[in-house]
Amino acid sequence: MAWKSVLLCLVAVTAFAAWSWANDEEAVPTRITAERLRYDHHKHQIEFIGNVHVDRPNFQLRSERLLIFLRTLPREDRPEDVSVEQDMEAQVDIDKMIALGKVFLKHEERIGHGDMATYWVDQGVLRLEGNAIVEGGGTKLEGNVITLNVQEKEVDVQGRKDRRVEGVFMLPREQGEQ
Repeated sequence: MAWKSVLLCLVAVTAFAAWSWANDEEAVPTRITAERLRYDHHKHQIEFIGNVHVDRPNFQLRSERLLIFLRTLPREDRPEDVSVEQDMEAQVDIDKMIALGKVFLKHEERIGHGDMATYWVDQGVLRLEGNAIVEGGGTKLEGNVITLNVQEKEVDVQGRKDRRVEGVFMLPREQGEQ
C-alpha cells in the first residue's frame, strides 16, 4: 500500500505541469526541488517545504512552501483505456496549488512577485497576495491582491490600505510628443 501512496504522490507532481499562465494540453517535463516533501493521503495534499524551485519550459516558480491539493476524479471523467499500472494516475487531478513565502513566478516574459500565490486549475485563475507585482510587455501592476483569470483574460487589482493601486503602461506617443 505504501508504494501506491508514493506512486500517487509522483503522479500528482508530474501533473503539476498544468500550472502555467496559459492552458497547455500536452505534457511537458516539470522539475520540482525542495528541502523536504510531505504527502498526506487523508488530506489529499502534497507539500514541498524549503527553497522550493519549480522549473519547466517557459515557467519558473520560487517560494518557501508549495501546497498541492488533489481531488479524486469521478469514474465518468476517467480515461477508459487505462491499464492497472496507470489506474492511480487516472484517478487523481490537481484541484489547486498554493505557493507561500517570497513567491516569484516567471512565465515567458511575464514576472510576478508576492507573499502568496494561489492557482485554481479548473478555473485558470491565479491570485497573488501581499505586496503583489505583475510585470510584462511594458506593463507593471502593483497592489495588495492581483487576480489573473487566464481563461477570461481578466485582471483585477486591489489596493493596500496605505497605498493605492499603481499601474505603469507603455503607450504609443501622441503626435508632436518628443
